Amino acid sequence: MIKKERVLTQEMLIEEISQFREQQKTLILATLSSDSSPECQPLASYAPFIEDEKGCFYVFLSGLASHSVNLNCHHDKQSKLSVLLIEDEQSARNLFARKRLSYSCTVSIWPREHSLWQEKIDKLQERFGKTIEVLSGLGDFRLYCLTPIDGNYVKGFGQAYELKDAKHPCLPNNQKRNK
Repeated sequence: MIKKERVLTQEMLIEEISQFREQQKTLILATLSSDSSPECQPLASYAPFIEDEKGCFYVFLSGLASHSVNLNCHHDKQSKLSVLLIEDEQSARNLFARKRLSYSCTVSIWPREHSLWQEKIDKLQERFGKTIEVLSGLGDFRLYCLTPIDGNYVKGFGQAYELKDAKHPCLPNNQKRNK
């Protein structure tokens, strides 16, 4: 019996990526310390997030946290941040081939005076509960908008897809990367 290979259309890939993003509640941040520091150091951390209809991620972080200090150093600059969404270890069929979605991003800080600040805080509270209400009352917490530039989606062994025009993150180029 000949096994038929399922053809993955661009529309199917777009839908799969959208579903994967919707399942995730936290993302992993990869930030850099200040360029002016003696050694620009990387930092891996995580944060709960929401996203908007354009595919931007919003995280609400304490300004005292190391990743916030790093984000403040690089806001409004190109590609000084990466984010990773990754399949949970418990649900992965193989730990060497976990589904994952990564993006290079720019970052902007949304001040409390921003016209949409409260709307984003309300959406964070809707998703994560009363904790956001408490945190939004603390003066050191800031809202960051992470805008994807480009990225890649890996759904398993030999199944890696480059994502073009990641500001609209579900527009992959429908081509597997050649490695």
